Parts: sequence; structure tokens; C-alpha cells
Amino acid sequence: MPIRVLVVDDSRFMVRLISTALEAAGDMQVVGYALDGREAVAKVDELRPDVITMDVVMPRMDGLEATRLIAARHDTPIVIFSAYTQEGASLTVEALQAGAVDCIAKPSGERSMSLDSVADDLVRKVRGVAMQARSGSGAKVATETPIATTYSSLPTLTTTAARQRQQAPSLVVIGASTGGIQALNSVLPRFDRSIPFGVLVVQHFPQGFTAQLADRLNAVCSIPVTEAEPGQRLARATAVVAPGGRNLEITAGLRLRLTDDGSPGIMKPSIDVTFRSAAQVLGPAVLAVVLTGMGKDGSSGALDIVRAGGRVIVQDYRTATAYGMPKAVYETGCFEAMLPLEQIAGKILSMAKPS
Repeated sequence: MPIRVLVVDDSRFMVRLISTALEAAGDMQVVGYALDGREAVAKVDELRPDVITMDVVMPRMDGLEATRLIAARHDTPIVIFSAYTQEGASLTVEALQAGAVDCIAKPSGERSMSLDSVADDLVRKVRGVAMQARSGSGAKVATETPIATTYSSLPTLTTTAARQRQQAPSLVVIGASTGGIQALNSVLPRFDRSIPFGVLVVQHFPQGFTAQLADRLNAVCSIPVTEAEPGQRLARATAVVAPGGRNLEITAGLRLRLTDDGSPGIMKPSIDVTFRSAAQVLGPAVLAVVLTGMGKDGSSGALDIVRAGGRVIVQDYRTATAYGMPKAVYETGCFEAMLPLEQIAGKILSMAKPS
């Protein structure tokens, strides 16, 4: 059965580009389009699509308000497809907080006449959220009870010496992707200025959108949240967000370094890259958290952290919008606990208490 998509954009030209890119994938059918948010709400009721691609800056009703209305009435996943402008980025982050599950930045400048640069990403995300929705909670592990490992079940690379070096974390590194905005809004506001650790967030987000994400999180958190800057030093009771389009590494002295790895297929910011550097610099003093997301980013970095004596917890399949990333870590065995979203902040705080 083809994936039925509703395309929402105030440009008929962009509607054609999006529709052509999706239908060229072979397993998708564009069942309709809407030129503003009000029309989109009516079309969802009429057509019941599997996925919606949603522009945000539109006349009559913008994509934010449309997302709120649709999310209140339907479980249809919404992928925001927005221009890289200050208004577009701000509305995109608000739409993700309101119920959209993922976002992609439209090409700008001369590239705006074609979707070639983002077509593969658009198809991958639409297909991924559709498959996730069709499977309920995604590709679940074969159990209906909460999962937790003991150290005896972790890979043999997790040596006894590494386990003995474990300590209360001085840094918590959180990786998230699809559905991550809602997850971060559940975890970060639970931390206050008394926490004995710093927080580093790696959320898969387009370049130019992460500053808005940091601002939105800062508005709801007790600890300050900022977008990471080159050379910035990590500090206790603060949170920094990795910038979109670059990779973030921790260096000696807890300074941050931004890199632009041109390797094909690498997600930027890459959770694996940040996890790996945290393991190298902090060893047993790092706690990694893998939240909702498609794909496998974070799984190899989790292995590095556990090898270095650090600890890993993951979001469970019942509460993850997309269970791909947590499942990939689960399959390595390199995690201490798999928990529903509402228990993750409490677990982090309990692990940060001196033993």
C-alpha cells in the first residue's frame, strides 16, 4: 500500500516540486495539496493521509496553527518543510513543540528552484514517520515489560576496570532526533541550578534552526540554555545545544570544537561524534542519554562511552516517537536502563548523586 501524503505549501511551484520528489520514490502517493493552513485542516479531515508535509509561513492560517489543530484531532505525523528564515525557523520550532515530528529546511538561493539537495532526506523522513505510524510504536523489542540490563549482560568490551571507574557524571550528553523537541521539553525543565553536571544536547536539526531551539528551551528551563559556540567551555548547571549543520566535539579543558566533516551520509550534528569525544575526554564522568529518533546515530558512540567507563540510558519503545535510535543502542547491549520518557530526568538526577 503506498504512503499517502498531503502536501501543504502556499507556492504551487513548490507543491509540484515536493510532489514530484515524493512520487519518484515509488512507494508514495500525493493524495492532495493545500495552499494554506485552513485548507490543510479541511483536507486532512477529508483525505486522511498517512503523512503531511507542512510549510509554516502561509497566508490565512500559518503552519503552526494548522499543526496545533491537526495534532489535536488526528495522529497523522507532520513533517515541517520550512524556509531558512528567522520567521520560518521560529515557527518551525513552535510547530515541533505543538506536535510535528520532524523538520527539513528548504533549499535557498539558486538551489530553491530544485529539491535535488534535500529530496533524499525528504523521502527518507516521510517514509520513516509513515512506517513508524503504521507500526504503532515502531519496531519494538520482543517484550511488554520494562527493560534493564545488568552489567553482566553488557558486551565483553565493558571491562571490570571500566565499570569500577564509573562515578557520578559531570556531564550529561543527550542525543535526539525525530520527536526530540517534545522529549527535550520533558527532560530539561526538570533540572535546576543545583545540578552538579553540565548538559550537552545533540538534536538532529537543520543549520540555522538550532538557535531558535536553544531560545525556546531556555524559556522553559531553570538552567540557562544556549547554542554552542566554538571554544565555549562547558559548565555545571548549564545546557548547550549543538548547532545544526556542524559536528560538535569536546576537547581538553571541556572546550567545544565545531567541525564540518564532509563524509557522505554523516548526520550533522552527529550524536556519535559528540559521544565519542565525550568518552575520550571525560571517560567515567559522562552519562549519555539516547532519546527518540530514526536511524542508528548514537549506537557506536554509546559503545565508546561504556568502554570508557561511562553510563548510558535510553528512552523506551512505548514513549519514543521513533524507536530507531534507542533500539540501535538496545541491540548493542550498552545501556544501563531503558525507561519511559517521564522517568528519564529522575533517573539522571539519581545517578548524579554521590554514591
